[in-house]
Amino acid sequence: MTNGEITHFDASIVAALRQALARKHEQLAQLDRPSSERTSTARNYDSAILALGDYMVANDHVLPTKGVLEQWRDDMLSGRLGREYAVRTVNLRLAAARKILRGVADDVTDIQIKFVLRDWAGVADAKAVIIQDKLEEDYGIRLTRESLQDLLNSTEIEHVKGLRDRAIIALMSGGGLRISEVAQLTMKDVFGTSNPQKQRGIRVRRGKHNKSRIVVLSGWNSWVLDAVESYTNRLGLTLEYDESAIIVRGVRRIKEGYGTTETALSHRGIQRAVEAYEASYNGKMIRINAHDLRRTYARLCKSYGMSWEALRENMGHSSVKITEDYVGRDVDWSERVPNWSIKLEA
Repeated sequence: MTNGEITHFDASIVAALRQALARKHEQLAQLDRPSSERTSTARNYDSAILALGDYMVANDHVLPTKGVLEQWRDDMLSGRLGREYAVRTVNLRLAAARKILRGVADDVTDIQIKFVLRDWAGVADAKAVIIQDKLEEDYGIRLTRESLQDLLNSTEIEHVKGLRDRAIIALMSGGGLRISEVAQLTMKDVFGTSNPQKQRGIRVRRGKHNKSRIVVLSGWNSWVLDAVESYTNRLGLTLEYDESAIIVRGVRRIKEGYGTTETALSHRGIQRAVEAYEASYNGKMIRINAHDLRRTYARLCKSYGMSWEALRENMGHSSVKITEDYVGRDVDWSERVPNWSIKLEA
């Protein structure tokens, strides 16, 4: 044993450990499934463990040692697995691996094995490593105004799916909304709020921790409403008759192209809608995570003059420190004014 890593295992111990890990995975998954409130947790857990299993098979690893988990973490972050995973996704997967290792450690009686399993479970989260030698030192991608412009105009707006996807991207990049907040928006939430200065706003009824807020939309980001209105007009929705109608809906293929369903689009569906398009970043075209659009919103708003407190309120953060993390640390704030906007193709 070296630094908690076992250098040699008897074949029978290896077999017993693998069986125990499989049994614990099944038990933990079953515990999560009965609760309707934790179905997404169960799916995330299963997905993470299956992804780890595929990685181990592909690289001829027998057991999920600490070294294996560290390499898995680094490969997910670096793009060596075919894509660059978001830090949050990597950490969720590592949490699932830690959960199963600690569960087996609680079950075994052999002190040496218990110690080793717990040491393996001590693998550090992604924030403890340097991801790449580019702007991700503060974690996450933030698009430039020009790159966002191109991303919005790359959607195929001749059909309802492209209009919906453009509306989703606009709401997240021009309103700073979370995926869960986009999913619940109604016609009244988007088109039924205003203030005395005639600035429009998006009403978020249930944000994080069930907090409500108004995201102010003034002249610079009126294009957000334009993008949403183009989509809702195609659906035939009006504020007068459909104020409680959910805006972001699923689509299905029909003979003429696409048609909408009456069902709200799932959180995963919103993520996929964003991932369907590529954006320019550091000289190459990449597929971005939906939450990167929220970071983009924070960066652009602050770099073009929005105050920290106004940005914090718009994003629904509990403290400015969290907002600072979203903005990042490599922006020159000197003598800048809020004058950026997006031109949407007709």
